[in-house]
Amino acid sequence: MREKLYSDLLTDEHIIIKDSTTVDWRTFRWDNGYFVHHITVNEIFKPYLISYAYYGTIEYEDLILLLNNIQDPFEVVPEQTIYIPKLEDLKSFILANRK
Repeated sequence: MREKLYSDLLTDEHIIIKDSTTVDWRTFRWDNGYFVHHITVNEIFKPYLISYAYYGTIEYEDLILLLNNIQDPFEVVPEQTIYIPKLEDLKSFILANRK
């Protein structure tokens, strides 16, 4: 999740990010492209399945929701289109917005 990505960056890059809610996610740059994903019935209320499908880990589910302006996973509907960023773009954005 958000905290996991930040702690990974803290461990690997010695960067301290104190509060993920202060990051302006609207300025995210999709430099390396993205995957277009249509949410399935099985993924409703389970965004961790999407994270696992693209990243091999459930740790990025919150990031996927934030970047798609989804505040509440209960408002997601089947066949809704979302965009899945490349992992290198996520990490670059976090590094650029460290606090």
